[in-house]
Amino acid sequence: MTALSLILRDPLFRAIAAMAGLYGAVNACIYPYLSLIAVERVGISDATLALVLALASGAAVAASVLFGILADQIGNRRLIALMTVGATVIGTGLMVLAPLPGVMLIAHGVLIPMGTAIFGQIFALNNLATQNHPAQRDALQATVRAVVSAVFLLTLLFWTWGLGTGEHRGGFDVMAVYVTATLAAVLLFALIWRGWPRKGSEPWQDRPLGLNLRAALVELSRPAIAFRLLAMGAIGGLPMLYIILTPLIFSATPERQTSDVALMVGLVAGFEVPFMLALPRLQRALSRQTLIMGGALIYAGFVTLLALFPNGSWLWALPVLAGLGAAPILTLPIGYWQALMEGRPGTAAALMALQRLAGDLLAAASFALGTALGGYTTAALLGGGLAMAGAMALWIADRRV
Repeated sequence: MTALSLILRDPLFRAIAAMAGLYGAVNACIYPYLSLIAVERVGISDATLALVLALASGAAVAASVLFGILADQIGNRRLIALMTVGATVIGTGLMVLAPLPGVMLIAHGVLIPMGTAIFGQIFALNNLATQNHPAQRDALQATVRAVVSAVFLLTLLFWTWGLGTGEHRGGFDVMAVYVTATLAAVLLFALIWRGWPRKGSEPWQDRPLGLNLRAALVELSRPAIAFRLLAMGAIGGLPMLYIILTPLIFSATPERQTSDVALMVGLVAGFEVPFMLALPRLQRALSRQTLIMGGALIYAGFVTLLALFPNGSWLWALPVLAGLGAAPILTLPIGYWQALMEGRPGTAAALMALQRLAGDLLAAASFALGTALGGYTTAALLGGGLAMAGAMALWIADRRV
């Protein structure tokens, strides 16, 4: 039985895939338009927006780490998931009812970022559910991750069309994104309520670990874990660097238009999906570490070519390269952390959040240093080199185990 047929036939896996899709829909509604809404509609200053983004980063990581560890400690993952998505419902709902500066600070600085912790919890549930289907574990992880990207892309295309028609020509006002985000969050909450197995009724073993919070946090700071976090962060930061560089590179290229940015981002996201679905076949012959290294090399090549030749006639072939490289570096870390933290899926979810934080910081450092030394191309080369160094370090570290 293939992973896709198993998802279609099994109610639990159908629910997990639907949860992943609704998570992608919420993100696609909110984040592409966050800065536009904050400055032009809500009326906050650039400095306040920076404060909101800083609070959001801290809240997202803190919630993912604490909720992940707490889920392993008490074993009631359904309750934690409901609390997490409840924060998203409240945050997006507040922006529908009162889009004011103070409300935005609370909603986007604390509540909505807390809700992003559901990403790791969904994959923790998926990992537990695959105990009865161990041969399909990697394929199920890849398929569920592909659902996130596919729904994100479809939602983004919908809003690109809806907002592009203009509110005076029957289109949507940009603030309508919060209505659909709230609706998607409410549906996600309802799906968790009905589809997530209640504590004690799970068809798998999920015993609380009994570690206290301090002991769990100390374990995450062990040198072996910290080293792998930095290595994975260097790899995972490369897609973030691409997101930062693309609009800046295109705006500095006379042959490119602003709309080309959305087209490039959409094409890259679109090509990620088929390669994610094909990834399990490659895992039969190659290790996670080897595939991650190959993905880092390919994605580094994509970012470098994008920076070197933004006016090339073959530019629109690069998304194929990006999708091929992105599939392993976005998908395989999920299984990597779960295998490293066997029996502790909540802690694995916490490590995924810490990896993202490390990636964001290293991407920002690559951008700042690269642009100071030589410009956007230098930043792309620096980020690509850092990703390759991280992939090599990860491969060496795991070869020694």
